[in-house]
Amino acid sequence: MVNLKKLLKKINGVASLPTILLFGALLIEVAIASTLLIYYLNTSVYGTRLANEALLAAQSGVDDAIVKIILDKDCPNASCASNYTLTVGQREADVTICKDTCSGSGTTQITSVGSAFTKKHQLIAIVNIDPVTGELSVTSVLDTPL
Repeated sequence: MVNLKKLLKKINGVASLPTILLFGALLIEVAIASTLLIYYLNTSVYGTRLANEALLAAQSGVDDAIVKIILDKDCPNASCASNYTLTVGQREADVTICKDTCSGSGTTQITSVGSAFTKKHQLIAIVNIDPVTGELSVTSVLDTPL
């Protein structure tokens, strides 16, 4: 009789190992499936939306730099920063204003890198500023997704 009780205890314990392994495998499968789902969402519609938001943030950075140059035709100088970060909603644009040295004499180059989560977009604008009248004209805008 004693041997039967010990045998039943050993048999009851054997069922827990396959159960734990089954639940562990199920959790790993769910983790892999959710990782793949996030990857495919990021590269499809959600990724396109983020890329467009990065482009709009970069465009906002170029527009903001143009306004700063219109207000101060000697920008960048002590009152106008050459490097700054512009926050547009939840997105950011890193803006760099380079006068004469980056794009040639008499021109100003504006580089704006917009970022949205993992997507980045860069716009490079070349502007001419008339030294007498202060009139600003945009010569070219180069669009490069990063």
